[in-house]
Amino acid sequence: MALVTLKELLGNIKDKGAVGAFSTYDLFTAQGIIAGAEKVNMPVILMIGSGPLSKPGNFEVGRLMVKLAQEAKVPAAVFLDHSKSFELCMKAIQLGFSSVMIDGSHLPFEENVALTKKVVEAAHAVGVSVEAELGALAGIEDGESVANAKVTDPKDAAKFVELTNVDAMALSIGNAHGLYKGVPNLHYDVLEETAKLIDTPLVLHGGTGLSKEQFAKCIDLGVKKVNIGTEIKRSFMDTFTNLHLQDKEAYDFVNIPQKAKEAVANTVEQNLRFFAEGWKFELK
Repeated sequence: MALVTLKELLGNIKDKGAVGAFSTYDLFTAQGIIAGAEKVNMPVILMIGSGPLSKPGNFEVGRLMVKLAQEAKVPAAVFLDHSKSFELCMKAIQLGFSSVMIDGSHLPFEENVALTKKVVEAAHAVGVSVEAELGALAGIEDGESVANAKVTDPKDAAKFVELTNVDAMALSIGNAHGLYKGVPNLHYDVLEETAKLIDTPLVLHGGTGLSKEQFAKCIDLGVKKVNIGTEIKRSFMDTFTNLHLQDKEAYDFVNIPQKAKEAVANTVEQNLRFFAEGWKFELK
């Protein structure tokens, strides 16, 4: 297959169904995500947060993600998640990313529009897709904490899309980053009304911890992209830690990472199978 953009992937979905975007941190998680997608012959998004990408030396991880996506047997997008700066979005594009997210949700509406529009104009000029966010998700993602959630106003979302021409729109409907404390209370009415007002594909962040029923309802109401982050970290690190503790003196840095990578692949496979309804691509 080939490296594809977010717009291309989301445009390939029928009325029902979503694509999974999975957090990537290194070679092993990247390989695991690709392997899981290839097992079910499903498109996938390799996603890395602005925090992890910005750590010293991690631009090489970004280049690696692009290379693996180019060589994948399924359509794969490489996506920068939650960048708050124009400069980092441009750096990701220089690395070969096919899609970026500019997150101005912490800004006043007008400033969010201005920043998003600036990124959209630069990215679209070189064929790169852009996701934006309106509203604010509570929780912690890659070490960054947001204490107070702000549910998206559907009318503001419609106006935002018209002003910015973004390719995908992330909403705050009571979802959260990281592990949920208690049962998530999602505002399906916000999602439903927004989907009626705009044609732009909608995105659900904070997927880890939602029930299958909640996922299904969100997808049924118009979500086309679901972000899975904490579940990837948990699959990898729990597997690595448990195997290491079984024989601590072995310090097996050859076989244990392979098993952790397999755990990531299984997590991706399970999620993609669930999101598969409505895809034009056939499962094996």
